[in-house]
Amino acid sequence: CAHIGTYPGAGTAFQTCDLILAWERRFADRRNELCVVTVRQQGELVLVWPLAIETTPFGRVACWAGEPIGQYGDIIAAGGRAPDEWIDAAFAAIGRDDKIGLLCLRGLRADSAIGAWAAGRGVALGPAAEAPVLDTTPFGGIDGFLAQDWPLAKRNAKRMRKFDTLGGMNFEIVGPGPQAAGLVAKAFAFKRDWLAARGLYGRAFTDKRMEDCLTEFAGDVTASSGLAVSHLTVGGETAAIEIGFRRGGRHYAYMGTFAPDFAKHSPGLVVTELTIRDCVERGIEEYDPLPPAADYKLAWSNARIAVHDYGIVLGWGGYLSLAVAAWVRPAAKRLFERLPLKIRQKLRK
Repeated sequence: CAHIGTYPGAGTAFQTCDLILAWERRFADRRNELCVVTVRQQGELVLVWPLAIETTPFGRVACWAGEPIGQYGDIIAAGGRAPDEWIDAAFAAIGRDDKIGLLCLRGLRADSAIGAWAAGRGVALGPAAEAPVLDTTPFGGIDGFLAQDWPLAKRNAKRMRKFDTLGGMNFEIVGPGPQAAGLVAKAFAFKRDWLAARGLYGRAFTDKRMEDCLTEFAGDVTASSGLAVSHLTVGGETAAIEIGFRRGGRHYAYMGTFAPDFAKHSPGLVVTELTIRDCVERGIEEYDPLPPAADYKLAWSNARIAVHDYGIVLGWGGYLSLAVAAWVRPAAKRLFERLPLKIRQKLRK
């Protein structure tokens, strides 16, 4: 795993070595183990494929190492490219473990190094999602960005004037360290309260290991994480937080939250704009708010990237795992979301 990240331009922020190792410390156990598949050509490392092998009631399933933290999956390939023969060689190594029934590849951006190969080999696990990204390259700088007729810009200007009357606002981007760790913990607390109030179920947010992992990761100044925590205060109090990662000229807006006391002022929308402004000023080429394509994300986008989930059956036992991944879990989620609020709140407990 120490070789993950050898190629800075390859993979996404969720395949960095330090993030994978932080995940392994929290999530690896008797049911879930880290497996890193590598390919060498004439002695040179050309491909790294980080996997988690999970033992489920339906057999062993291989998926991306880092889930549920990682939102995108990809291989790390030399130069950011991956000829099919490299992927085929890694896939053959995975297939030699006859106990693995299903290879589950979720969160593949259409431009991922393994996307085309997976589309040719796998079965789609539901319809494609979309990430409504903002390509910052056409603006030529912050003045060009501000000159655009963004739907939310005028409303955000009013919100910021309101914040000035409430004691003034301050915005900052915080890198790894004790402050970032505290902000990540606070963001999780805000998110849990928001989900509970709406009777929503976020599997990742009910697992304390995820918060512990990201809080530890955020506090590690030695980690190569690309962590960028956007922090908005109003009157000296935290109003909104956005946890993000930066890698390869791209900003991944991982999780946005806000303090309940400021909810009516929509501070999260302000944080998004100010984070995008920072990206433009720093020459970051793309702001990716991750799927799904919600309205507030579309308001700050000028392009869309398709994101696919695929399953590849490796043995007879994998068909049942495929059915669970492709139909049973999505159906259960849709059913839960259609229940009345009070029933959802009780079921969450």
